[in-house]
Amino acid sequence: MTISPPVKINLASFDYYVLKLSPDVNIGQIQDKLIHLRKLDAFGRYLVIEFDGKLNHEKQSEIVKLLKAEAIKLMFELKFILANEFALVKTIGDIPVVELALNLKSNPIANSVLRIEDPIRSGIKIENDGDIIILNLVSHNAEVISGGSIHVYGDARGRLVAGRYGDKSARIFVQKFNPELISIAGVYRALDEKLPEHLLNKPAQVFLDDKDRLNVVAL
Repeated sequence: MTISPPVKINLASFDYYVLKLSPDVNIGQIQDKLIHLRKLDAFGRYLVIEFDGKLNHEKQSEIVKLLKAEAIKLMFELKFILANEFALVKTIGDIPVVELALNLKSNPIANSVLRIEDPIRSGIKIENDGDIIILNLVSHNAEVISGGSIHVYGDARGRLVAGRYGDKSARIFVQKFNPELISIAGVYRALDEKLPEHLLNKPAQVFLDDKDRLNVVAL
């Protein structure tokens, strides 16, 4: 299974989300992503736009206006637009274009492995800047966030976020695959539809290919 969304939502920190928009994005795709995000994070508030391709200023302003309206409906607030080669002006659609400190995404990971033998129950969040190895289950509504790779030697039903600082080589390995969400280096997928039989509750791994697409394959 290969997933290549035109809108990527990167968790740049736990204070705001970055919406990375490609030139061919449409409002329906943005709506879908915001709805998924609100389901997964009931308390998140701030959004930041990053344009990932060349668009004229008029088109950028149109997208910003539409996105701002959709964000308000879901209790999000559009704060900034990231300054890059595709956004060089001071404002777009009344939203300031700024340089934010997103160096978290590229920090090298040199921390030790976190090994957990107890089950990760619903509502619990586990975080580590290095790899995480779980020798038990990850329940629904539990969250595992790793700067490196994640290994779950049991049922995985919660949210698995690997490569949180942008490590595209990070992987997710699961003995019984049925998570709510998977993410590597800011590319995420909410698994709200039934998985194919060859993956559901089977050993699987998740990785990014050379086009930054999430791949889920049986082991």
